[in-house]
Amino acid sequence: MPEKTTILLREDVKDHLLRKVGPRGLSDEINRLLAKALFSKKDSLFGADPWLTTKALRDERDAHEDL
Repeated sequence: MPEKTTILLREDVKDHLLRKVGPRGLSDEINRLLAKALFSKKDSLFGADPWLTTKALRDERDAHEDL
């Protein structure tokens, strides 16, 4: 159930949001941005170690020297 509340936005933030989504979409956009910031789930290919990334992984399909 939606809850009514009052938030205070900086003038530049309010102007940007109004240009982007218009006055009718303001609440939806604020909710979307807050949900993304608060509840973002970052899945990693490596599971429990979020500090591991896919950067600098070599492609195993690269040509290897014949042994």
